[in-house]
Amino acid sequence: MDVAAALESLAGVVTAGVAAWGLRVQARETLARRRGASAGGSGMSVAPPIGAVPAVVRGRGKEMGQLERWLRRPPGAVVVLVGMGGAGKSTVAAALARHAAQTRRIGRRRARVWWIWAADPLSLAAGLVTVARQLGAEPMDLEAITTGAADGPDRFWELLDKAPSGWLLIFDNADSPEVLAGSRPDAGRSTRPAAGPVAAPVSAGAGWVRQSRRGLTVVTSRDTDQETWGWHARVLPLGPLGEADAARVLLDLAPGAGSEAEARALARRLGGQPLALHLAGKYLRSPVARWPTFAAYREALDSDGGLRLLDAPGAPDRSVLTRTWELSLDALAREGVPQARALLRLLSCYAADASIPLDLLDGRRLSRLLPAEPSGGATGQPDLLLELGLRGLERFALVDSRSSGGERAVALHPLVVETNRMHLRAVAAPSTEPAASLVRQVAAGLVIDALSGLRLETPAHWPRYRMFGVHLHALLDSVADHLDEDCLSALLRSTWMTGRALDESGAHEVSERLNRAALAHVPGPDHEIGLCLRHQLAWELATRGEFTGAEVTFAEVAERRGRLLGADHPETLNSRHELAWVAGCQQRWTEAEADYDLVLEDRRRVLGEQHPDTVLTRFERAWAIANQGRYEEAEAELRQVLSDRVRLLGETHDRTVGTRHELAWIAAKQGRLVEAERLYEQVLADRLRALGDEHVSTLTVQHELAWVLSLQGRRKEAATRYARVLDARRRRLGEDHPGTRATALALEQLGHGRTVDARHLV
Repeated sequence: MDVAAALESLAGVVTAGVAAWGLRVQARETLARRRGASAGGSGMSVAPPIGAVPAVVRGRGKEMGQLERWLRRPPGAVVVLVGMGGAGKSTVAAALARHAAQTRRIGRRRARVWWIWAADPLSLAAGLVTVARQLGAEPMDLEAITTGAADGPDRFWELLDKAPSGWLLIFDNADSPEVLAGSRPDAGRSTRPAAGPVAAPVSAGAGWVRQSRRGLTVVTSRDTDQETWGWHARVLPLGPLGEADAARVLLDLAPGAGSEAEARALARRLGGQPLALHLAGKYLRSPVARWPTFAAYREALDSDGGLRLLDAPGAPDRSVLTRTWELSLDALAREGVPQARALLRLLSCYAADASIPLDLLDGRRLSRLLPAEPSGGATGQPDLLLELGLRGLERFALVDSRSSGGERAVALHPLVVETNRMHLRAVAAPSTEPAASLVRQVAAGLVIDALSGLRLETPAHWPRYRMFGVHLHALLDSVADHLDEDCLSALLRSTWMTGRALDESGAHEVSERLNRAALAHVPGPDHEIGLCLRHQLAWELATRGEFTGAEVTFAEVAERRGRLLGADHPETLNSRHELAWVAGCQQRWTEAEADYDLVLEDRRRVLGEQHPDTVLTRFERAWAIANQGRYEEAEAELRQVLSDRVRLLGETHDRTVGTRHELAWIAAKQGRLVEAERLYEQVLADRLRALGDEHVSTLTVQHELAWVLSLQGRRKEAATRYARVLDARRRRLGEDHPGTRATALALEQLGHGRTVDARHLV
């Protein structure tokens, strides 16, 4: 595997456990190098949705008063708004954001207000990146935040600590608190030795959510447990509205639907749940409502009058909500928009509360779901039918409009998603209900088509991959087990390609989670795409230093590919190549060289001498030879590899620069120190230009350059450079990181007149 040289320098006296750490960092460096100038990730809008907040937020005066006081004088604690779905947590948070914005306009302070969707790691990272950019983040800050580096939260909060006080930062829909923990959550994984920093729980206050007296941090979540958030957090529960306030919500939305007493009766029936009240009010003011009064609506809820009631036992809140929006869908059908029901079922197959771009919804593909004879003059015009359906859903508050990265999008409340998926699982459905199998197939097909136009090696496409990664997770959960074999295979292949693109972009842990989710749906151990997913999983294990597990998986995939595809198939050769690499990672150099020899012979015969995969094997074989002390032999091969890569890939390609790094290391090992210094300076210039001065790969070159200076007896220069690297690594990687410890050891030993050897993996 060409992890492009330039890896974490590890002192010869550092333990094997440290070497495993180095490989993990190496993989991060390699993938970041592939990102090149695009490091820093893609952002999304962080503007609070204050336009959707009612003029008066009923029944939350006490909570709003407390939040406004904390906004003026932050309590030095995270504030968490908790409650069941539909309790109005986001509405209260948005009302606070509106108050903060109005205060800013009236007062002198230039307070900032940010709204970050925290439902999943990708949305969270995109929002954090946007906030960081607005705060003047450097490229390395953005990269650390995007990739979830160990120091990412520290960098983000350093920026906030420097910002003018009085800011408001809202993390909305954090129903999975571990997303906010920072670093890599390892819950539910195997009992393997720790290969990297494990995320502390959110309650530790060291992740993306932290307390501050310079501004107010607010989180909305369904998780009501104080221990989840820490005893320093201020947890504010939001329950149902009181009867009087709930009735006022209905009267605000539908003032002509009846008396206050009738509104109170309906409010009691709706349980005072803000979302149910809002949806009912939107329905009642519709000119085509079949039950246009509070009393009639309540009677409809209490009857089976044509309603599709598919509610989970013991869930009265969901029951009321389901009936409420089914009434709205009935009203849209009478209005000539029957396609709204099929569209809502389709959208529920995707991730809840995540942006669904409108350009995903291809009218031609959707035409199979749209009614054959709708009214309104839209027959045979699928794009117009789609537009009318979305407008109707938005009008009845069943979808929310959003702007995601400048693109138009919609999103669904989690409860809307849950209950609409229940309709798709129903055994018997009324004639007005779209065929569940067709809904699922179209939902998967839309994403498969959208992803087919992307290329994983193109950085400009990575933001789209990240966005679709969230929806692929949802599709695996909601539709995968119900698809035919061809559609399932296509969905799994799209998931595999997306996982590879996420890896390329630096979202390594998100990639692994997506990969594991896809593996759970592979139909049999010999399925082609299943082998691709397992091969990718083995690589991910190795990047964390889990060499034994990676080797076992690579060997299993190689055996199955050889039996199913043949010994000469490129995929079989790829698995065999990785087996040689993982042997080298474990310092079994003789075995690695012998395995590389066999792969190289077959790749030359099957692919040709100049194929990039053949050149890759030649490069890594030279790496194995060099680590056995046969420097001249390795150097001769690497010079030819360099010539081939310059011709095939260009002077500044990552693999070309990685080859120069390996040549610089070999020159130093042979005692050609002036030449080694010159080569390292060239590699450093390439790294600085592409990655910046604090990228982990740049710091690796800086560390090895200090090593070369020390070998030349220029100890003062070496000490100065080591000190700079140590300071940067402490900031970037943390005090206990193997790279930090390696530099600290080298600097300490230099003070005693000794030079510690430097090594790296490819």
